[in-house]
Amino acid sequence: MGRKVPVKVRVWVTEQSSISRNSWKITLLTGTLLTGAVGLVFAGSWLGVRLIVSPGSLTWLSQILPHWGDFSAPQPQTLAEIGAEVQQVGQAIGAPLYFSSYPGMTQQRAGFNDVLLPILQAGPQCTRQPKGGRCGAILELRVYRSIRQPFRQSLLGQSVVQGPGTVYELIDRIGVTGPEELSAIARLSHKAITQGSTRTLPLTDMHFIEGQAPAGIWLQLSGEWKRGSRVLYGQVVQYDPEHRRLYAMQAWSSPAGQWPRWQQVTGDATAELVVDQSIGLEPQFQVYQLRRPRISAQPPTLEAISLTEAALADRTYANGLLLARHGLWSSALQILKAVKQRGKWSSAAQSQLDVVALHAKITQTQADRDWASPTQQILAQVMDGRWAKSLGLLKAAHQSGYDIENLLKQNADRLWQRVEAALRVNPHQADLQAWGTLVLAVQQNRTEAIAWLRRQPNPADHRSSEQTLALLQPKPDLNAIPDAVLPPVAVPTVPAAAPAVAGGLIGTVNPITTVQASDWLAVASLTLPAQQTWYRIEVVGFHDGQDWQPARLGVEVSAISTTQPAQTLLNELGLENSQLQIVVWQDATPVQTLSATVKAVQIQQGRFFLLAAGERLEFPDGSAVVAVTPDTISWSQPSTTLTLAELAQQPIWQEKLVPQLWQDLQTAELIPAPTATDDPLQVLGDWAIQLLELTGDQTPEAILTIEPATTDPPRTVIFSGSSLIYSDLHNPERFLVAIVEHTNNRRPILIVMNAGKLNLQKWSSQRQQFD
Repeated sequence: MGRKVPVKVRVWVTEQSSISRNSWKITLLTGTLLTGAVGLVFAGSWLGVRLIVSPGSLTWLSQILPHWGDFSAPQPQTLAEIGAEVQQVGQAIGAPLYFSSYPGMTQQRAGFNDVLLPILQAGPQCTRQPKGGRCGAILELRVYRSIRQPFRQSLLGQSVVQGPGTVYELIDRIGVTGPEELSAIARLSHKAITQGSTRTLPLTDMHFIEGQAPAGIWLQLSGEWKRGSRVLYGQVVQYDPEHRRLYAMQAWSSPAGQWPRWQQVTGDATAELVVDQSIGLEPQFQVYQLRRPRISAQPPTLEAISLTEAALADRTYANGLLLARHGLWSSALQILKAVKQRGKWSSAAQSQLDVVALHAKITQTQADRDWASPTQQILAQVMDGRWAKSLGLLKAAHQSGYDIENLLKQNADRLWQRVEAALRVNPHQADLQAWGTLVLAVQQNRTEAIAWLRRQPNPADHRSSEQTLALLQPKPDLNAIPDAVLPPVAVPTVPAAAPAVAGGLIGTVNPITTVQASDWLAVASLTLPAQQTWYRIEVVGFHDGQDWQPARLGVEVSAISTTQPAQTLLNELGLENSQLQIVVWQDATPVQTLSATVKAVQIQQGRFFLLAAGERLEFPDGSAVVAVTPDTISWSQPSTTLTLAELAQQPIWQEKLVPQLWQDLQTAELIPAPTATDDPLQVLGDWAIQLLELTGDQTPEAILTIEPATTDPPRTVIFSGSSLIYSDLHNPERFLVAIVEHTNNRRPILIVMNAGKLNLQKWSSQRQQFD
C-alpha cells in the first residue's frame, strides 16, 4: 500500500449579497406600487365619471378638499333652505313626493328616505288661473336623499347648525318642459276643435303611474287642456335608484281624460304602458313596451307597438293590419288569428295581434250593449264591422222617422274610411257597397254615388241602389209602395223608435234590497231573477198623448185608484210590455244602459212609483240615473256642431250671444279675469257649439257645454237667437242631464238634475223660457 499524499482543499466561503438577500422585498414593493398605481388610475377614472354624471353625489369630498363647495353641488340643506334658495329666482317648491329608492324595492317598501321635489314657476300669472285650476308649471325635478345628523359642520370643522335635524343631499335634477299644444291635441281632428298652436303647455301635476310597474320609480307629469273638449297630457319620468339618475321619457296625451297605466297586454313578464287616446266610441290605445339598454348605464326606452309595418311578409296579415289601422278591429282580429293558425308566426306578430285584440274587445262590447240612442247603436255596429246588422238598424231608424242624411253627414269621414278599407279586403260584399253609396251621396251627391257603385265588382242593380238612396229621404208612405218592391229584410228593434202611442214616462231610479209585497200592486211575480236587483222608480213626468204632464199631483195620477188593475195603470203610461230602459248618465254622457221589467206599481201621497227588476248597475259618483219607456222616448241629437267663431259670423250671434256669454263665464269664474285687451273670440272662438231645434220656431238653438276644471258636473247654456233661455252656470247643484222627445210630439224637453232631484223642463211659448 502506497503512502497517502495529503490533498489540500481550499473552500471559499463568501457572504451572501445584500441585493440577493432582499430581492423578495423589492418584488413585493414593486407589486404594491404597481397595484396602487392601477388603483389610482381606476379611482381617478371613476371620480371623473362621477363628476360628469352626478357631481352632487360627491359631497363627501368637502371633508377632504377645502374648496370643494366652490365647484360642486350644494351641501345638504333643509327644506326651508331649499325653498328660500329657489324663491330668490322666482320659483317655489311643490308638494314633495317621498319614496324608497333601494334597488329592487317599490315605493311602498322600506328603504332609503328619498324625496322628489318639483320646482314650480311662481309669479303674478297665477292669479289669473280659472277657478279650480292649478298655479305654477313644473320647471324642474330634483331628487334628494334625507340625512339625519346631530349637526352640520363647516369646511373648517366648526358647527354651523346646532341640534338634531334632517337635511337633504341632492342626488340628481332634470329640467322639465311641457309639450306643444299641436302635439297634445293632435287626436282632436274634428272641425269643432282648432289645430292648436306651437305654444308650450304647462305640466302641473305629478303622480306615480298606476299598475304593476317595472323596476325603478315611474312617475307621470301631467296637465289638462280644456276648450269644449278635455285632454290630459304629460310626460313619463323614471328615477333609476341603482344609478341614481332621473330620466325624462315618453310624452303622452289622452283625449279620453285617462292617465297612463301599466297593464299586461302582450303577456310578457314586464307589463306595457298603455295610454288611452279614445274619442267617444272610437277606441284608440297606444301601447309601449319597455326596452332595456345593452349598457346598464344608459336609460331604458319606451317603444310603441306600431301597426304600420306588418311583422310578417304575408298579404293576408297585411290586410288585417289595414283594417285595424282604419278602426275595424274585430275584422282585423279574425284575420290575424287565421294567419296564426297556419303556423307562420313571430313574437312581433303576437304583439301586434294583442294590441288589435285590446281594441276589438272594446268595439265588441259596444256593439253588444243596449244604447239609449239609435245613432250610437248604429255607429257601434259599424265600428265592429257588422255591416248587415247596422244597415238593418239604419233602415229601421228611417222607418221610425229619423233623419238619416244628417246622421251620416255628422259621421261621414269615419264611416268612409272604414267602408273604403273593408272594400279593399272584400270588394264584393253588397252591404259594404250599400254603405259606400250612402256615404258618398251625403259627402258629394247622388250622381257621384251611383257612378261609384257602378264601378264596383258585381254592383247592386238599379232598383236596389234606388232603395238604398231612398233612406236619405224623409220617411216614405209605405201604403204607396208595392210590397214586392221592399226586400225581405229582418228589421232589428231600434230603441226609442216605434209607432206612436198615447203614453210614455220618465223617472228617477234607486236600487233597493228588500221588497214588501203588501206595499205594491203586482203585475207579475215578485220573485227576483238570479243575478238581478230591484229598482224603485219614481215617475217624474208622463206623456198623455198630447203633451208632457207632471206626475206628482197630476190629475190622471191622483185619480188612479188602488183598486184599479195594475196592468191598466201601466197601459195608460205606455208600458204595455212592462219594459223600461234605465240609463246611467255621467257628464252628459250615457255610460251604462240596461232593460228592466216592471213587476209592480205603488201610489203614495200623489206620487207614482214602479218596481222593476234588472241587472245590477254601478252608479258612479255624480251620475244621474234615468228610466224611460224605450218605445216612446228618444234622446235628441244635435243637428250640427260649429265653433263659436263660426257661429259668430252671423251678426245676431256676434252682437248678443258673445258679449253675454263672455260676461256670464266671468261671473261664474269659469274663465280667468280678462284684461282690457282680451278679445272674447280669441279666447272662446274654438269652443264647440251644438245646434238643436228646441222651441218649435224651426230655428235651431245654440247649446254650449262647459267642462269645469274641478270634478263638478258640466255646465250648460242655451241661446235662442239673442236670448238666453237656459243656464246652470250660477247654480252648482243643477245640471242638464239630457234632452229627450216623444214619438207623438217631437218637441224636446230638458231632463235636469237639481239638488239631487230629477225634473223635466219644457218650453213655454207664452213665457219664452223652459218651465
